[in-house]
Amino acid sequence: MDFLLNIFLLVLILGGSAVLTNWFTRIMYTRCHKCGALNAKRRNECRICAQSLTH
Repeated sequence: MDFLLNIFLLVLILGGSAVLTNWFTRIMYTRCHKCGALNAKRRNECRICAQSLTH
């Protein structure tokens, strides 16, 4: 029983952190449509390829 509880907690902690990280990334960053780089929302152009991020 303790083993199953430990596995449940492990999945809960790792899954929860993955969900929170994904949520934070979607809120704070914009992905460039040309090269796929992550850029801060405040940027107007991509930091890698200089493509405009305001379509």
